[in-house]
Amino acid sequence: MFTSRPTVLLAALLLPLTACGGGEDDAQAAKAISDSIMESQENQAGGNAQMFAMPREDADCIGEGFVDEIGTEQLQEYGFLTEDLKAAEDFTNVEMSKEDATAAADTLLECTDVQQMMSEAMGEVDAKTRECFEEVLTEEALRSLFTKMFSGQQEEAGQELIQPMMECAAPDLQDQ
Repeated sequence: MFTSRPTVLLAALLLPLTACGGGEDDAQAAKAISDSIMESQENQAGGNAQMFAMPREDADCIGEGFVDEIGTEQLQEYGFLTEDLKAAEDFTNVEMSKEDATAAADTLLECTDVQQMMSEAMGEVDAKTRECFEEVLTEEALRSLFTKMFSGQQEEAGQELIQPMMECAAPDLQDQ
């Protein structure tokens, strides 16, 4: 069903990104983030990884951007990285400062075309639904979504974008 694909894409993008944290340590931290993104794509259930595969170059950009903008030590404090600079196992309750969450969201959007990936993940939908999704999935909306996700406001973030997407996918249900 096409309505679940954008949700799966958001999860696939966010889970590995909430995984990382001068010098050699920074390079190792950036590589850990990048590797985590790529590994997450390879491990996606049901073959969905190919539906929204991110090139290694984009994953590297995200890893380097997180380290440059937030810092290795701070990423460790947030639980993205372990003390030995490996991607953390559990990062579902990440709670960055507003400034760092904004930097993470900006990095994500600068390094990869999230809008295009989500558009492709929708699969076959009619023109009206696709147009509605494109109006909802603006860079501004995605930036707000990811900023909230990275700052620990996952539920609010989901409602902010998922509700309008559901309205696009099933407009007749919203009128009842």
